[in-house]
Amino acid sequence: MDETTAENEVTAKPVSPWRMASIAVLALVALGTFATLFATFTQRSAVNVDATLKLAREEFNERRWKVVSSLTNALTASPDWTDDQRQLHAFLDAAAAVQQAFEVPELDARRVQLSQVVGKLKHAELIGFPKSYAREGTLLLAHADYRTGDFAGAAKGFEQGIQNRVDAQRKFLPPLADSQLRSAEYSSAAALSTIDKYLTLQTLDSVERAEGNLLRARILREQGAWDAALAATKQAALEPSLGAKPQLEVTKIQLGRASEMIRERRRGAPAAKALSPEARQIIEDALGQLVEIARTADERLGLDAMLVAGQAQRLLGEYDKALGLFGAVRQNHVDPAVSLAGAIEELEILVDHGTAEECIGTSTYLARDLGDPTGFDPRLISLDEFRRRLSSVVDNLRRQQRFETAIEVTQELRPIFEPADTLRMEAASYAAWGKSHLEQNLRADSTADRATLERSKELHALAGKAYAQAAELWFTSPQYPDLLWDAIQQYDLGHLYQPCLDLLEPYLKYQRRDQLPQGMILQAKALLALRDFATAMRVCDACIAEFPRDSLSYEARILAAQAARELGDVSAAQAFLEANLHDGLLAPDSRAWRDSLLALGELLYAEALANHFALTTPKPNQATPPIEDQAPLYRKNQAVFDAAIRRLEEADTRYPGLRESRRAVYLAAQAHRYAAVWPKLRAEMADTLDSSRREQNLIHSQHLAAAAQTFRKLRSDLNSVNDDGALTDLEQAMLRNCYLGEADALLGLRKYEDAITAYSATINRFINEPIALEALVQQSRCFDALDRQSDVQRILKQAQQILDRIPPEYDDRFAQTTRYDRAGWSQFLQWLLNG
Repeated sequence: MDETTAENEVTAKPVSPWRMASIAVLALVALGTFATLFATFTQRSAVNVDATLKLAREEFNERRWKVVSSLTNALTASPDWTDDQRQLHAFLDAAAAVQQAFEVPELDARRVQLSQVVGKLKHAELIGFPKSYAREGTLLLAHADYRTGDFAGAAKGFEQGIQNRVDAQRKFLPPLADSQLRSAEYSSAAALSTIDKYLTLQTLDSVERAEGNLLRARILREQGAWDAALAATKQAALEPSLGAKPQLEVTKIQLGRASEMIRERRRGAPAAKALSPEARQIIEDALGQLVEIARTADERLGLDAMLVAGQAQRLLGEYDKALGLFGAVRQNHVDPAVSLAGAIEELEILVDHGTAEECIGTSTYLARDLGDPTGFDPRLISLDEFRRRLSSVVDNLRRQQRFETAIEVTQELRPIFEPADTLRMEAASYAAWGKSHLEQNLRADSTADRATLERSKELHALAGKAYAQAAELWFTSPQYPDLLWDAIQQYDLGHLYQPCLDLLEPYLKYQRRDQLPQGMILQAKALLALRDFATAMRVCDACIAEFPRDSLSYEARILAAQAARELGDVSAAQAFLEANLHDGLLAPDSRAWRDSLLALGELLYAEALANHFALTTPKPNQATPPIEDQAPLYRKNQAVFDAAIRRLEEADTRYPGLRESRRAVYLAAQAHRYAAVWPKLRAEMADTLDSSRREQNLIHSQHLAAAAQTFRKLRSDLNSVNDDGALTDLEQAMLRNCYLGEADALLGLRKYEDAITAYSATINRFINEPIALEALVQQSRCFDALDRQSDVQRILKQAQQILDRIPPEYDDRFAQTTRYDRAGWSQFLQWLLNG
């Protein structure tokens, strides 16, 4: 289709007196002075709207677009105008601007100007084209859409404008078929049907028929109908004026066939070489033809042949040769459409086979050469497809975990995309980078690294910031809440809770109701992190009340339990967790049920432990009450310990080997240790009967034995994990305490030899660390109980030597893992030796 205007369908009318009176004015137009004269006239008297529109209409029919623009620009739409006046003014103003753009001789400048004015014509269509210009306006808009790359809009406009008009079919069926082929809203079958209809027209000349067959071949090639496509090119080749165009299409069909063979081979035998001898031969034959076309054809067709040759070399795996061809094509100044197609191919190869510097450099050149996307040449690849492939390039870099390169390439390509799209791409790269850091830190073959965790948080925070900026740019779009949510999630991962809360406010205001629970859950988490427990409780209560059957209401109860616990309402916290466990709809294998069980066990343990220390810790300036007076409190707390042990051991039974259940196992062991205290005290009370004393001593021993066994089991599990990879800081602390806990339990059972062995294991495992001092002192107690005083002195002297060998960088660990700092240990050990 040539780049001329849509045909004028208006019927000429007899010359009117008004028309005759305007001839003098039109004479001035030829001299370029009409606009000045008309502006002066409008300043002196009110413009007659109907008269001006009538003159503009007649000038439009005479194809004097500049005069039309001067006339329409002199009018300002008013609420007093009728619908007909408003529609005619909008159409004439927009259509004249579009027609002037079509007359710009230079292609790039023409596309830029069309992109700037096509919106006016779309607005005119929105308010309604005048009836007498409805078909012409529709076709003109379709033509403008086609030239600016809006192929879906062009196809719809051509369909509507052509309908059953045979006079328009000859001109507009080919661009309709091309638009249908290149639009995602249409199928290639629709395009094939359109071009077949075109080829049935009896009025086509030989060149039109040949061009139609060439377009038909391209459609069939897109469908993978190789033989039918070749047959169409043979028909096109009968027209000598097409030159090497049919031959070039033949090479594209050959490469398409070879590509299909490669894909089929990969699907059938992934381990085999993708390129079969038959496919290689087809590609090499195509290359030979392309070399001949590039040598003999005109410059534009030669560039097309070089582009296809680069694609052939890419199929062969000859990436250096392909890059050379694509680079040469990209740098041409003759055909920008071919340049853009070569650039994207070049960048796609560099992502898989080039360096970061090459990817970034090509992206820079690409953005520079393209310039303003309004001038994008869509003849070979549409702007949407171009952007999609560039996005895939960045996605591929992310998949390769080349995150920094992905971000730099995105930043270089920023002029090509809408600002919000660029921010989304950057955000996705930052988010994937942060996730990779976190996953790398938690891999079984890596060591926990706080610096890596902090870097992960920083990257997630950058992702959140980019998503938030994109959301701000798309405030009026349907994507706004989803972008907000992406930003909120990334800020949450980056532990930036205040920005989370700031964004959650508009999110909860604009998001659909069914998506609100997820926002309320994250809001409650952020409030808990910021220690605003009362507000967090209110949010959880609202979520539970408003969305009782939403699955997230279970998580809301868990968070509400956490808030209630922090507020000191343990009974309320327990009630929330029990509600989840006894709901009847929540299965034990669900995450919410598991988390509720773990949280309940930990809650009961914390309550029992707090009560225990309240009972056993001397209060300053107060006498310790007799055990008999505190017995009711001990008995009551013993029931809490028993409940905690039951829940914690249930978690271990239901979820064996689960990382989250390790803490439950550890707390169960600790609970057994502390639960052994009251039976021991009860047995020692004067009023305890002998039978009860034996029973209490048995309970005491059972708790300690269970503690020793549980510590031993968990120690073995943690050591296995530590041998294979990383333990978190919490798990490292649990491992240290398992060593000591097992030994202390054996000491409590008076199994001194076993305890000495267990303490030795602790010393050997943590030699030259502060915890070894605790083990040595406890070991000296075992020797003292066995009346082996020489060993007591030996062990305490060994403790002094180890204290001296502990490096200064471990000084902060003394307070974290033992009862004294370095100086305190020195004094304590000296006191024991002198004792």
